[in-house]
Formats: sequence, structure tokens, C-alpha cells
Amino acid sequence: MKPIEKKRDFIRLRAEGKSIRAAAAELGIGRSTCSRWERELKDQIDELRRDELEELYAHYHMTKEARIRRLGDTLGKIEDALDQVDLAETDPAKLLDFKLKYAAALKDEYTGSEPTVKLGARATAQDILDALSDLLIRVRAGDVSTDQANREAAVLGHLLKAFETVEIKAKLDELEAIVGGGQTWQTSSAS
Repeated sequence: MKPIEKKRDFIRLRAEGKSIRAAAAELGIGRSTCSRWERELKDQIDELRRDELEELYAHYHMTKEARIRRLGDTLGKIEDALDQVDLAETDPAKLLDFKLKYAAALKDEYTGSEPTVKLGARATAQDILDALSDLLIRVRAGDVSTDQANREAAVLGHLLKAFETVEIKAKLDELEAIVGGGQTWQTSSAS
């Protein structure tokens, strides 16, 4: 494998959350090389992590949009059928029941015109906590359903956990590089 390919694989592995030790073992290179690459390629690793989080976020909202469209289409068909029914000939109870159920399901899917989670490309732990606070305010105001709030809280919780995990791993990797690089605490802290 060429060095450029190994660097590309290193970026991918680190963006996936693998430790420097695990990346070194998988690529068959030394940890000191990985530590050096970590410093050199930090921006590219962070960018790939952000891209993957944004892709997950975009997928989550596209799925919701598809569900809302489908529920809306079905509700429209039910309303059309109700408009054509002669109430004297047909028991409308079933159609009315369907209409009420689909209207309730559509209301549960409503998320407002604003994006529910507003996180920038370089979101911090504080940004995620602010989004959780905003979610609580919207729940109390009745702007989101309990199910929607639970889904958003789960996504935000996972983002916060991932953010914290990345931060902890970065600090551990720094310590590992210091210890693995043959430096002592006193020499690294003195510089």
C-alpha cells in the first residue's frame, strides 16, 4: 500500500473513531507515525467526522419528510373519498375514523418550518446542549409531539456522546503519543 493510501485510510479510521493504536495496528505502521499524521491531518479528520454527522442528520430529516409526504397523500385520498360518499348510502364511520387517525399521525410528524436542530459545521458540546435546551422549550410550548421530542433528544444525545468520545480519545491519543514517543511528563510539560 502506498503512503498516500495509508494516510487516506488513517483519516478514515480516525474519523470512524478508531484510536491511534488501533489505526496503527490495522495499517501496519508505528504509533509515532500515526501521532505525526494525527497532527498533520487533524483538519481533514475533523472534516470527515463532520461530514459523516451531517450525512446522518440529513438522512434523519429526509426520512421524516418522506413520512410526512406519505401521510399527507393518504389523508388527501381519504378526504377525496369522503367528498364522494353519499352519507345516506354509506356508513362513513370507517372513513371518518381513518381521517382522524391520519390527521393525528400527520400532526405528530409536524416539525415546524425551522430545522429542529440547528448545529453548524463546527458544533461544540455547548451547541448541542443549547439545542437540547431549545427542544425543551419547544416541548413546553407544544410545538413538538412527545415522539418527535424523544427522537430529537436521542439524536442530540448521540451527537453529544460522540463529541465527548472524540474529545476524550484525542486527549488519550495525545497522552499515548507522549508516553509512546519516549518523552517523560517533565520534559513535555517543561516545553
